[in-house]
Amino acid sequence: MQEGLSKTGAEGDGPGALRKRLDEAVVLQATVAQLRKDLREEALELPEVGEGAFEELRTQVLKVIQDREREGAHAFGLVVNRVDLTEHQMRAALAAGGLRGLAGAVVLRCLQKVLSRMRYAGLG
Repeated sequence: MQEGLSKTGAEGDGPGALRKRLDEAVVLQATVAQLRKDLREEALELPEVGEGAFEELRTQVLKVIQDREREGAHAFGLVVNRVDLTEHQMRAALAAGGLRGLAGAVVLRCLQKVLSRMRYAGLG
């Protein structure tokens, strides 16, 4: 599932290399901004740069996803659509790790958007 999120080549080889980019303050800050925008959740906090940034973001996103799921199918579907996950990616993430897996896929997808934008702007 996550391998499908990192095929642009800009991020390295696989999801681990993709996550490692969160060790860069500029990338982390831009990823949080993207998550806030896509999830329409301004309360997401910027974690400290470092090894735990991905898991901290995943935990925050998981709470948002759980809230949206409680709001109903429409609200939950908007999360997936706004983040731009395919149905296949969503199902694979849910099958692999439930809502926690989906939260990780959301973080990785937003990170991928940031890295792609940086790459095409000549910044990455």
